[in-house]
Amino acid sequence: MNKEHEKDLRPVVWWLITGCVLIACMVVIGGITRLTGSGLSITEWKPIMGALPPMNDAEWTEAFKKYQAIPEYTLKNQHMDLAGFKRIFFWEYLHRNWGRLMGLVFIVPFVLFWRRGLLKGWLLKRAWLILIGGGLVGALGWFMVASGLQDNPDVSHYRLAIHLCAAFTVFSLVLWTVFDIRDGRRGFRSGHEVAGRWMRATFVLLALQIVWGAFTAGLDAGRIYNTWPLMNGSFMPENVMAHGSLWKDLTDHRDGVQFVHRNLAWLVAALVVGTAVHYRRQLAGVWPWLLGAVLVQFTLGVFTVLTQVDLTLGVVHQFGALALLAVVLRALHRTGRIIS
Repeated sequence: MNKEHEKDLRPVVWWLITGCVLIACMVVIGGITRLTGSGLSITEWKPIMGALPPMNDAEWTEAFKKYQAIPEYTLKNQHMDLAGFKRIFFWEYLHRNWGRLMGLVFIVPFVLFWRRGLLKGWLLKRAWLILIGGGLVGALGWFMVASGLQDNPDVSHYRLAIHLCAAFTVFSLVLWTVFDIRDGRRGFRSGHEVAGRWMRATFVLLALQIVWGAFTAGLDAGRIYNTWPLMNGSFMPENVMAHGSLWKDLTDHRDGVQFVHRNLAWLVAALVVGTAVHYRRQLAGVWPWLLGAVLVQFTLGVFTVLTQVDLTLGVVHQFGALALLAVVLRALHRTGRIIS
């Protein structure tokens, strides 16, 4: 892409960067919502009217009665009063309205840029994909919440993983578009062949780690085995394989999920460090960020486990996964082949 055209698209770049920042903030708010047990406090899906909170005592009482009818209250939070309900309501309300804000920030400039002719060709298709993806993330959020309103006091950890990974996917798409505009469109087919293959492997392994991180969050699996590096003195405690089904043990059982998440962390760290150091010439300017991001994220993961998922550490650890993903995407783009 020539410099003049890149200059013309500068407003589009800032729009997309703003979108990345908003998504990152949403990840933080979502982490707080989950760790404070606030995610099921709003029991209805009202995309428009839901933007307004309860406005008087009668409306607050009505909202609280709806919460009292779901399993989370009847099985876990029977002690909660209206004041406690208002505290958890705040985070879910903020979470949903931040999503509405993001919708406006993406849609309004999209229309303006489209009318001005700044979005065309591959960039217009990419922008449409981002908008559709963002709407899908919101719908998947309700799909996740709905799983905790009928029979279970918790949302499905599978649905939580789908929702989180969808948000990370949209973030990746927006950030990749920024890189495409600034550095020229690139495909995953490698320009630096060997380094590119290792970066693609790193990306896939990190994606798996993010999935198991979501499983860990959804099952509260980080609150058990709060020792490091062994799990209460064992590499693999007997409970890890308690059900006799490999898939169920490693995806649907707290012990097995934490076991996978712990050990994938070692593999991700080793692959990132090895690739960054060995191919630092091809990853000039990026490899120190890779080393720093993976070291910080690994350390945050350890202390999150040791503290039985301290609220601040848990949220920062979730944000750290997004930050590491951003750096890996940068390195992946750097090693890709320019598309004419």
